[in-house]
Amino acid sequence: MLGPFVDATNHPEFKEGHAFVKDEDGEKIPVPFETFFVQSISSLLQEFIESTEGSPSQFVLCPSIDDASAEPVFPQAPLADRDPHQTEVSGGEGIVVGTLELSDLTSSSKGFSRVHSVSNPCTITITECIVGITSNDVIFKLSTEMASANLAPGSRMTRIAEHLIKQRSYYPVFPPAENVNLDWKFKDQWAMPCRPDLLIVPSKLREFAKPILDKSILAINPGKLTRDTTGGTYAVIDIEP
Repeated sequence: MLGPFVDATNHPEFKEGHAFVKDEDGEKIPVPFETFFVQSISSLLQEFIESTEGSPSQFVLCPSIDDASAEPVFPQAPLADRDPHQTEVSGGEGIVVGTLELSDLTSSSKGFSRVHSVSNPCTITITECIVGITSNDVIFKLSTEMASANLAPGSRMTRIAEHLIKQRSYYPVFPPAENVNLDWKFKDQWAMPCRPDLLIVPSKLREFAKPILDKSILAINPGKLTRDTTGGTYAVIDIEP
């Protein structure tokens, strides 16, 4: 699951600095963005995990620079509590601030956790499959900067995705997009440590799943799960052993 989970850039209320949750009486209470994250993400994950005890299903959460509950600087650390001390909202029983309530979900006494919080970008291994992930819309930025001619039909997105692999970088763009704050002290952290088998690069451009570099890598743009007030797209991936 790739952010933004609480979109502070595009959501009409969030970008004005407002977030609300409902109390037991149905009244709207203004709360920090972390509290909204708890009710919209963490609590649903907790409910699913409790209802599917024994299931092998696991979740990987990757933040976005548009996330109101994450540091808006690239590269990003994993989602984490802003304040380890849970402080209850005045007038809102059971509503706390300063925590995303992910610590209980990402820790386990049963040998493995079913929820994993990772950095943006990240390179992870699922069994023997290496997956490269970034929630930055680097595909759109490269698309606006790249000049091309006489390409085979449908090959433009393939060529753009190959730039990331050939330059061994999750953000091979300079200067960066206006909405991307790069911390150059940590430039090594958006380098690719190895060639992934699967590259996931969500973008507002049209979704695609394309084999690149002699079909040795599969690049996927799953699109956006929501588009304004309507539903969007997501990817279902089956990997054969």
